[in-house]
Amino acid sequence: MKAIFDITAAISLAALGQIFWKLGMKSVGLIDKYDLGTIIEIFKNIKVDIGILFYAASTVFWLIALSKKDLSYVYPFIAGTYIIVLILSNIIIGEKFGLYRFIGAGIVLLGLLLIIKGN
Repeated sequence: MKAIFDITAAISLAALGQIFWKLGMKSVGLIDKYDLGTIIEIFKNIKVDIGILFYAASTVFWLIALSKKDLSYVYPFIAGTYIIVLILSNIIIGEKFGLYRFIGAGIVLLGLLLIIKGN
């Protein structure tokens, strides 16, 4: 199986993990103290826990990708997570982004396409 599938799965699952973490933290609210009770409260949130599961699944695909390709090829694809999070945060959470974020995401995407083409 091609490494690009594993990489895409890994970064997509990581992006979903971030979305669920944000949704969970919106429920938890602003954190202004760093104590054990606060940490327990964070991890009692089901959305935070789902985000952790997405990250665990992401790690499995990431390790598989690393078994197939050089780290110097695989690692830059983490930047793809930024693009997916930008899109999903708009669709799922309703966050807005302007022209500069759109252009930045385009530049990141162009860089990733160059990496794929160069291999």
